[in-house]
Amino acid sequence: MDALVGAVAFFDIGNTLASVVVAPSGDRIERLTVLPDVPAALAALSDRSVRLGIISDRGMIPAEQVNQALEDAGVLGFFEPPLIIYGKKDSPGVFEFAATQAGAPDPARRLLFVGEDPAERAQALQADFLVASHPRLALPVLEGQAPTALGER
Repeated sequence: MDALVGAVAFFDIGNTLASVVVAPSGDRIERLTVLPDVPAALAALSDRSVRLGIISDRGMIPAEQVNQALEDAGVLGFFEPPLIIYGKKDSPGVFEFAATQAGAPDPARRLLFVGEDPAERAQALQADFLVASHPRLALPVLEGQAPTALGER
C-alpha cells in the first residue's frame, strides 16, 4: 500500500497556486494565472493518491467566481469539492474544519497545508498540519524528505 494513501494536501490560491489580480473594488477576479510548477506538482500528488483541497481567503469574491477562475485556468478538476474551503486563515479554526472535511481522525492520515505566508503556516501547524511554502515541496514534505518549517522557501 502506498504510504501516501489517506494524505490530504490543501493549497492556498494567491501566490501559491496562482498569481491573482483582483479588481480594485475587491469583489471580482480580473485575472488568475496558475504558477509554472503547479500543474506538475498537483499531478504528482494526485498520482500518489493524495487527496487535494484548497484553503484560501476569497474576501468579497463569490465562491462560484473563484471556482470558475480555477476551472478556466485548468486546475479546479484536481480538487475535491468538499475539500475546497474558503475562509480566513488567522486562527487554527479553518484548518480544523478542513481536517473534519477530510474525514474521520485516522492515525495514518497526513494533512498538509501549502501556502506562501508564514503566519498562515503557523496556524496550520497549530491544527496539526504539516506545512510547505511552495507546491513543489508538497510531495517531499509528505514523504518526510523535506523539512516542514515556517521559514522554508
